[in-house]
Amino acid sequence: MDELASVYLEASSGDARNALRRALADAMTEIATVSGQVSRGYVRAGRPADLTRKLGRDRREREAQATVG
Repeated sequence: MDELASVYLEASSGDARNALRRALADAMTEIATVSGQVSRGYVRAGRPADLTRKLGRDRREREAQATVG
């Protein structure tokens, strides 16, 4: 965490307020990106094969293997 703070401070030429603004902006961007990937009751898939992979037999088999191993 200290390394990350150092990077922001260096990018801000030592200005702590500017470093904090940069860190918050990056965090908000990351939250927006992740939030856009979360489905709320729907499965997002670009192609039917993607949907099959997310919902089908393969998924259940992978989950069963993950539980066992």
